[in-house]
Amino acid sequence: MNNNGKIKKSTVESIVVISIMALYIVYGIHFVPLLMLFIPLPFVVLGVRNGIYTNIISIIASSLIVGALLGFSSAASLILIFAPLSIAINYCINNRKSGFDTILISTVAFFLSFLILISFEGTILNLNFVKQLEENFRQILAMQIDMLNEMGMTKYEILQTADLLESTYKTIIVLIPSLMAIFSLSVSYANLFFSSIILRKMGYGTVNLQRFSRFKLPNNIIPGIGVMLLTAFIIKKLEIQYHEALLFNLTFLVGFIFFIQGLAVLDFLLIKAKMRLIFRILILSLNIVFIPISSIIFFIGILDTIFDIRKIRRPKSL
Repeated sequence: MNNNGKIKKSTVESIVVISIMALYIVYGIHFVPLLMLFIPLPFVVLGVRNGIYTNIISIIASSLIVGALLGFSSAASLILIFAPLSIAINYCINNRKSGFDTILISTVAFFLSFLILISFEGTILNLNFVKQLEENFRQILAMQIDMLNEMGMTKYEILQTADLLESTYKTIIVLIPSLMAIFSLSVSYANLFFSSIILRKMGYGTVNLQRFSRFKLPNNIIPGIGVMLLTAFIIKKLEIQYHEALLFNLTFLVGFIFFIQGLAVLDFLLIKAKMRLIFRILILSLNIVFIPISSIIFFIGILDTIFDIRKIRRPKSL
């Protein structure tokens, strides 16, 4: 195909994606808001096929159309939150980064864009993310107390339940940085996963995304975590502001990444046992839901990190 043909193909595909995504965002934001998380997906596919600049121009054009229909803040928010993720995934695929590097880079990009969006809303729209979340929790708590009253519970039981719920909400607020990081990881992985499937169907085999059962943390993760925990401990001893929240978030994230590795080990063993996909998903889901089992999965993740239970770690070169 000559250059004119490539330019024509790229232009037509871009116009189609821009038009569809603009309509999808305008209507989907009201009817299926959860699917908004996959906005980067078509732009990644478009960018891999026609170049990363096509990705950038197309997502900006779609955002401007949405802005003309819904307002400037909507357009700015879309560009801030989704453009970095789309570009990061596109860049990693084009440069054939490893699956781990791609997930790491795209997660960091989405997390930072999340922080920028919160800052933007605070500066331009005068919205405080944490205070708004606290207010929402207060409203939810009031609604739940009303429900408990209607159920005929005693004042003592209601007070106990209210204290428990309030403690849970406070914990969630403290863990906002960790939860944002986990959310960023989930959204990044989902967009990369579906992008890889679509691109492979189109004949693009450049997407380097390993199976979940082969997921493993870097070999030097244990010393790295040790250094981070030691740093957090020193900060606590020095009584630096927010040291407790920092240590709490760090501990939570460490537990999460070992839990994910433990799930990968379980998935690996289920595949070796020739378990069907639907049953594997069911078993993995049950292990996520039930807390006692989750603790076992966490320790399996630690053991695999140390002893390489699956024997998938590359031997060190001499």
